Amino acid sequence: MESSSNTEAAAIAARELLATVLPGRITRQTDDGYQAEKDHPWSTNCWLPAACFVRPANTHEVAEVLQVVKKTGTKFAIRSGGHNFNPGFSSVEGYGIVIDLQDLNSLEFLDDGTLRAGAGNTWGAVFSFLDERGLSAIGGRQNNVGISGYLLGGGMPAFPNLHGLAADNVKNYEVVLADATIVNANADQNADLYRSLKGGGSNFGVVTRFDIATYKIGTQSTLAMYSIDGFKEVLRATKEAQQAMEKDPKIGMFTSVSPEHIAVGLFYADSEAENPPVFETFLNLKSLVQVYVRAKKGTIKTLVDVIGPLQPPTRRIVGTVTTKVSYDFYLAVHEMWLKTVKEHPELSSLQYNIQPASSTTAQIGEDNGGNILGLEKVAQTWWSLVAEWGDPVNDVRGSQAIDALEAGITRLAKEHAQSLGFLFMNDAKFSQNVLGSYGKGNVEKLKSTAAKHDPEGLFQSYQNDGFLLRKLEL
Repeated sequence: MESSSNTEAAAIAARELLATVLPGRITRQTDDGYQAEKDHPWSTNCWLPAACFVRPANTHEVAEVLQVVKKTGTKFAIRSGGHNFNPGFSSVEGYGIVIDLQDLNSLEFLDDGTLRAGAGNTWGAVFSFLDERGLSAIGGRQNNVGISGYLLGGGMPAFPNLHGLAADNVKNYEVVLADATIVNANADQNADLYRSLKGGGSNFGVVTRFDIATYKIGTQSTLAMYSIDGFKEVLRATKEAQQAMEKDPKIGMFTSVSPEHIAVGLFYADSEAENPPVFETFLNLKSLVQVYVRAKKGTIKTLVDVIGPLQPPTRRIVGTVTTKVSYDFYLAVHEMWLKTVKEHPELSSLQYNIQPASSTTAQIGEDNGGNILGLEKVAQTWWSLVAEWGDPVNDVRGSQAIDALEAGITRLAKEHAQSLGFLFMNDAKFSQNVLGSYGKGNVEKLKSTAAKHDPEGLFQSYQNDGFLLRKLEL
């Protein structure tokens, strides 16, 4: 293992060389903007120091940064929107540099309907740009989430059953490889890399631009709050909506359960439809407390605006499990969650979120050239588990709470015959075996892609942390 003194020396060498190669593009610990750069991530437990933050202005400058990494052997992390929950994934602890892509924020609309989006964009910027043209993209459900990590992790959109996952709608990736060469990855060029980037994370290079399909999608959206005591009828309605999705791909939704209340987002991909049945079912439940927004019609931008911005920064960690759909199983999960909440009073919030995907979601991925996720063609729930707290003294307790929920849901899924192996990267905790959950065949494809495009293993050796192939060897 490399000593801390060598790691520090490499980071200092990289910082000084970058100051020469890219003057005005780096922020050091003595610079006025350093604190703002350090405190950029959404989760405050990711506010970690770095030897410097470097903000390349274009793809060629990203290539120059990677040349410096290779020459000095410094540790590095890649950051786009800063939404990743896991400390050390888009940040570095102490000695290393952060490659901040937020200045790669170009947006270009091509005649064939493709959007070329720089990796530093947020989904809010993308949706606003496309909305002016009467179009939408398959992307994030909150405006201030960055596009890069979201797309490289697969990307759960509002309507996963309509056009698949967000990654299934990327037509081309512009990538800077470890040797600083710039390539395109699509169905015709570097097809192995193209497939591996659809859920394979940051294992192969730095993606600097995503070429994304666009669509004309009219939407209806509503957001409602329910009493926590009404969990039985809300969970039953959720299960019924998931069953309906198998026949109606225009349905989208989420159910978010916290100790205070249950929030349900309801979406329909047809702005002209009269009274979508899924809306009526939920709005007639006895436990309904308040309708925040009632059936607002518009576009994907409208829908995302209804959901609203991310919550304020705090310490948080997430975890995920994927299961089939069952009302009795959902009830068992809820009871287990209630017990876990009582065991962790020091947390400000401990919630679970039901994110549905249908059998169509996996099929669309295949039809669009295939991804690397290994999804089964069944109705399923991608559970998002979130713990939040304010005091760093409770970091371990927050982590333990997520571990307890993960283990509990996994155990109950086996008992109820509802287990699925997939783990969703965008919602996964650092300790979860995300890449391994894609299946042996896909793992071998990922390894083969990395060996071909990064033969010296720069992204495995020097990247600070992440869902990396090197962890599969541990």
